[in-house]
Amino acid sequence: MALASGYSPAHITAFFTVHNGVTPVKTGSTGAGICLDGGVSTSVTVEPSESMALTLFANGSPLDSPTCMSLFRNMTSGERPISAIAKQESIFPVNYGYGLSAASALSLGLALNRAMGLGLTRDQVGVHAHLAEVENMTGLGDVSAELAGGIELRDKPGAPGFGRAVRLSGGVGMAVISTPVMSFPTRTMITEKAYVDRINRHGRDALAAFSASMDLEDLMPISRHFWESVGLMNGEMAGVVRQFEDAGIRSPSAKKGLVFGVVPLDEVQKVAAALMSPKKPVVEGLPAKLRDPRSGRTLLISGIAKEGAS
Repeated sequence: MALASGYSPAHITAFFTVHNGVTPVKTGSTGAGICLDGGVSTSVTVEPSESMALTLFANGSPLDSPTCMSLFRNMTSGERPISAIAKQESIFPVNYGYGLSAASALSLGLALNRAMGLGLTRDQVGVHAHLAEVENMTGLGDVSAELAGGIELRDKPGAPGFGRAVRLSGGVGMAVISTPVMSFPTRTMITEKAYVDRINRHGRDALAAFSASMDLEDLMPISRHFWESVGLMNGEMAGVVRQFEDAGIRSPSAKKGLVFGVVPLDEVQKVAAALMSPKKPVVEGLPAKLRDPRSGRTLLISGIAKEGAS
């Protein structure tokens, strides 16, 4: 029996473009985003078996993840049969825009690589995770972003080692506050022509604008303009954006199914109290998960990940 672990930060895409390459490794996205502490931690136990089998749990509950199953199947192909039990923990929910399918697959891949002694590099594990994402249409650029960490820029599409993701300076002393509002499947966004056309048109403009400064202060208004132009925001999302603004968050953005903003660490307590008034929660450390008793919504507060997946 062998036990090992892996970790990947979560990732919020600020803006992106869709690139359908001639092969899956060249399929991906360009764009930029922010990697968050509190992503996915995976511990895996592996032992010999008569056939390949993976049992997956997320925060203590059984998880059915086609993306993780694809990664497991591809990484263990040609190896001796094993039975693997993987237990994952994260403060972030799936299907809202936190890059959890990629973080789940990537952290699982890193753990399996260690437990099975496969000897793969981080990028090679990342290729497996990226291919699993593309196969299941659960993401295009999150794997490369989560390997980079921090505030990242993807200026060449494709799997790790084929595309390019660069961790930028900045973000020190800052925290990301977010609220998951509505579930929205990634597959719809990256396969339906009407969405893809708008994403690519406005994503190219956003990439050009951000590449001129590569500054976090510019990233948020660029992100907001991009997502508003794509047209995913509904009345409920717009209402949460206004609440973020009223709490003192500058240029909050609504990405897919979540609203997020960036604030200095020394303002986290004040902003959280304003968002959840009159409860006045105490934020004792990051990452933090709070629940607003009035709306029932969750408030997630996280540091910007200093490093990529490990």
